[in-house]
Amino acid sequence: MDPTILREYEAKLTYWVAQGYQILADDVDGELRLTVHFVSRDGAVGSEREQEFWPMTADIVQMLNANGIEISKALAGPRPWAGPHPEER
Repeated sequence: MDPTILREYEAKLTYWVAQGYQILADDVDGELRLTVHFVSRDGAVGSEREQEFWPMTADIVQMLNANGIEISKALAGPRPWAGPHPEER
C-alpha cells in the first residue's frame, strides 16, 4: 500500500480514537467496513455516525489490532471452506 494513503488512514483512525468514537470493523467480502459512532456526552444533544470501506491490507489490520479494534467476520460472505475461518486455526 502506498505510504501516503496508509498515513491518511492512520490519521483518521488516530482522530477517531482521540475523540472517543466507538469503532466497529467488519470483514465484508474481503473489504473492511468501518462504522464510526460518537454520541455526545453530558446530556448534550447530537450524535455522529460515519461508515467507510477500507482495503483489507496487512498494514491496516495491524493498525486496527494495535488500537484494540477487533474485525468481525460475521459478514465475510459465504464460506468456501468447511469448519472455522482459516485465520482461527
